[in-house]
Amino acid sequence: MKILIIGSKGMLGTDIVSEISKTENEVIGWDISDIDITKEEDMSKIEKESPSIIINCAAYTDVDKAEEERERCCSINVTGVKNLVDICKKLNIPLIQISTDYVFNGEKEGYDEDNKKNPINSYGQTKAEGEDLIIDNLKKYYIIRTAWLFGKNGKNFVETMLKLFKEKEEIKVVDDQVGCPTYTKDLAKAIINLIEKDYGIYHITNSGKCSWFEFAEEIKRLTTSNCIIHPCKTKEFPRPAKRPKFSILNNNKIENLQDWKDSLQEYLKI
Repeated sequence: MKILIIGSKGMLGTDIVSEISKTENEVIGWDISDIDITKEEDMSKIEKESPSIIINCAAYTDVDKAEEERERCCSINVTGVKNLVDICKKLNIPLIQISTDYVFNGEKEGYDEDNKKNPINSYGQTKAEGEDLIIDNLKKYYIIRTAWLFGKNGKNFVETMLKLFKEKEEIKVVDDQVGCPTYTKDLAKAIINLIEKDYGIYHITNSGKCSWFEFAEEIKRLTTSNCIIHPCKTKEFPRPAKRPKFSILNNNKIENLQDWKDSLQEYLKI
């Protein structure tokens, strides 16, 4: 099987390429320098490669900036997905789309795969629109919703905390947003295993849940930092984009991934 990864140099894409390379499948990794999914004419590059399946890790993910750059966000998360849908339809191949907990408003304490989407910010809205394009136009697709990613190949909460622990004696971290931290290496393995399963929508995160404050406390514990972490509320730090209060994605379709605390321990050994 020839698997094309778009967004191959991002945090998740890098791990997917690495994991697929360990299998008998052929992997092609493309990033923005290789293809611009917002350009319809670039789809001919995919046609020439004739892949068996496409995994789209490319996305506009700056949640706050998306509020002022909605057009740019939409071009990648909606128009880009439409172009991929069209070429997948033409080649009759499956599309794996990486989506997000932000397609929900965060009012429920856990979301199932078939729950109604109701995003509260521009980023979530564009990701929801991208999902709808896939559902309405393809029969062969996997939509993977995940959350709170951390991995060795990109900016993430863990690295931010490690940096702050070195620079500051005390910090504040919000304790009223709850989610499921997810290690990109674990997610990458799950995505590869998913190719053998039925098409549809999947929720994939590490097991367990925590607030950002609890996440920070666990990072501190594992690194034996002396930094003092104070819990605070979201309203103390107003940001351009609203955040869901609960970002817990219920996994009802595949075997649960390991607990996020175990994954964090593995990550910190890198």
